Amino acid sequence: MLNAEQKKYLSQLSKTALIDFVSDVYGVDKMLDKKIERLLLQSDKPKLIKKLTTTLKGLRRRRKFVDYWESSEFATELQHLASDIMSLYPEQPQECLTLLELFIESTNASLGRADDSNGYIGDIYRSLTASWLTVASTCYEQEKRDILVDERDILSHAWVKKVKLLADDNDYGTKDSLLEDINELLSEPEIRGLIADYQQERENIQIKKANEDTLNERQNSPLSDDAFSINYEKMVIEIAIKNLSRALGDVGFFETIFFEMQETRPVHPRRLEELLTFLLNQRAFDKALHYLNEEWQSDGLLDKTRRLDWLSHIYHMQKNTNALMEVLGEVFELQPSPLRLKAIMAEASPAQQAQWRKRAYELAEQQENVFMATSLLLEIGEVELANQVAVARYCQFADVHYTALTGMLKELPAETDLLQVIIYRTLLNDILDSSRSKAYGHAARYFNRLTKLDTVISQSSKPYSELATHKKYVITLKDKHGKKRSFWEKVND
Repeated sequence: MLNAEQKKYLSQLSKTALIDFVSDVYGVDKMLDKKIERLLLQSDKPKLIKKLTTTLKGLRRRRKFVDYWESSEFATELQHLASDIMSLYPEQPQECLTLLELFIESTNASLGRADDSNGYIGDIYRSLTASWLTVASTCYEQEKRDILVDERDILSHAWVKKVKLLADDNDYGTKDSLLEDINELLSEPEIRGLIADYQQERENIQIKKANEDTLNERQNSPLSDDAFSINYEKMVIEIAIKNLSRALGDVGFFETIFFEMQETRPVHPRRLEELLTFLLNQRAFDKALHYLNEEWQSDGLLDKTRRLDWLSHIYHMQKNTNALMEVLGEVFELQPSPLRLKAIMAEASPAQQAQWRKRAYELAEQQENVFMATSLLLEIGEVELANQVAVARYCQFADVHYTALTGMLKELPAETDLLQVIIYRTLLNDILDSSRSKAYGHAARYFNRLTKLDTVISQSSKPYSELATHKKYVITLKDKHGKKRSFWEKVND
């Protein structure tokens, strides 16, 4: 994309120069040609609409499979189509809506013949939902203004039916946000009516499920294909009801709907988070606190910390500093980490910060995890002590995941040469010990970094401390991995 300065220069070019340039590039790339052709039609909207209609109908008829490496190009083509369609809005909303719906109809055909592992194609189709809501809202308002008041019920019914048909055709999940944001289009009575329709479907499917469960029980058989299909259909209906309830924004109604769909009580924390998210979006803090204090039932460390994180989020939104500090302290005691310490320091007074630095120092000494111990010490500025701990427990770094180690390297402050040596040696040993030849380039880079660090450490007052010197380390490395020629070749390059 051009920056502001480039756009300025472009605007200063003559019309003839731009025409000559477009003429020169036309024919170089097939996709670019299509874009140029549609751009040329911007001055003739009827022809543009006709061209887009033909292209979209053809999109549904395509059969060629789109491989993974082709998906980005296909997504770009779809993005250009979407942009061209939206160029008709707001001047021609009805024509724009018709084209969007024709585009949306190609969803299953496009995704069914593509390897969309990177999600690019699905993202384009997901974005159509938001565009459709925007354009549909304009069209609906225009239609209401253009008809008699007595006929608006018929119009309302037609739009609710249109929404439901769109929402129910969602095999690939590209319309997940449609019902959740439907308040942009439908009124509260219309949304409640749509909820009633889905609730009736849910009652019907529950009866069907009960009959199927009884049959399986009598036959003493596992779940049949029909039973799986019924359970899936029930889940889809319940998601639709909850999304519509979110759009409604009625806290009491959403609570009722939510608990109707729970098979057990109290609700598992993971499921309860769905309710908490809605309540916080509605700023219903008292209700959220009630469920965190009365309904959240779990003794696991992960769920305990998740509960405290929810509480800290609420108190932060309420600007309740005292309650927030108490919760942040509690969760830091359960799960000490630099990130949690930073959260405390951001809210604490100078006196409180001093207390928490002292507590972090104590917790660092108690840590069985050497990575967390050194990280905490670095966070409170105890660099020399972090080096000492790392040297004393250097063997334990082999148990730390390489992503954590490489992440630490990026943030290490000055005067952590020994800690850097330990991390680079750990990463290097891991690659060579497991003979990951594809990573030998990284290993060579680590080795050369160790050589540079040796120059600095050898001149210091406490070279290497209890660690093997670089010279001894290299001797050991060559004894163990001297036959890995491809690695040593990369070192010497």
